[in-house]
Amino acid sequence: MHQNTAAYRVLGILLLLGGCAGEKPAPTPVLNTADAKSQIERSLPRNVSDKAGWTADMYAAFTALTVTPTQENICAVVAVIEQESGFRVDPVVPGARKEIDNRAARAHVPLLIVNGVLQLKSSDGRTYGERIDAARTEKDLSDAYEDLIAAVPLGKTLFAERNPIRTRGPMQVNVAFAEQFSSAAPYPYPVS
Repeated sequence: MHQNTAAYRVLGILLLLGGCAGEKPAPTPVLNTADAKSQIERSLPRNVSDKAGWTADMYAAFTALTVTPTQENICAVVAVIEQESGFRVDPVVPGARKEIDNRAARAHVPLLIVNGVLQLKSSDGRTYGERIDAARTEKDLSDAYEDLIAAVPLGKTLFAERNPIRTRGPMQVNVAFAEQFSSAAPYPYPVS
């Protein structure tokens, strides 16, 4: 009889769990504009400067992309931005020159050649090496790369897909993904 009691308990637990698994979670209430913006602002880390700007931009992104600004979605966006950039619009990237040297070594390109190319004058009058040494952000580095491949014969044809800067912005969005996505859904902000 003891074995039957244990079996019935296990069966009861399984039925209870099975019943819960079939239930749908309660729908998340849709927030009106004022409540959504308030929720976004409350979800931002304390040390974020320009909370009003971040709130407006995040709400605009939710709206433009037709993503419902639920608490879960807001928290997910805040978490990604915090992890990827610490809420810096154009995050700083250290060690660019060291990375160039490491990549050259892996590709068996002598540093003499790398240094020679980096001594060429760029379109802004500085050498590419000076631009890279002065670069603080991914945008600075990407701009220098794009300028260099534009100056080299067949550069854009041969090297356009090889830009080592593959992400941009505070959420570190993959550039190729953003370009592909924007062809299907127009980008909601002006692009310079």
